[in-house]
Amino acid sequence: MDQRLREIAEYRYSQKAYLTVLFDLALEEQWFDLQHMIQHDMAKAVIADYSLEIGQDYLNQELYFAYWEEVIQLGWDIFCRHTGLSRQKVDSSLAKLAADI
Repeated sequence: MDQRLREIAEYRYSQKAYLTVLFDLALEEQWFDLQHMIQHDMAKAVIADYSLEIGQDYLNQELYFAYWEEVIQLGWDIFCRHTGLSRQKVDSSLAKLAADI
């Protein structure tokens, strides 16, 4: 991942208000909403910001497909550090969510 993209992602995913909302969703076991915010809303916002910053179109698809998995991984890592939840707990909760859908 490009260093500037990492900086944007770390900044955006580490915003106090954002992490507070994520923490509340985790406490309420709202894994669908939590997953959506980390994997869809914020990942797209991060890549869109990066895309514009480097002079590409808004949310350049090539950039999105090249980096979305790494950006999402970073988002989950920051969430886990903030909440103290293990990645194993997150992954098992997301797997259960996927099985229930």
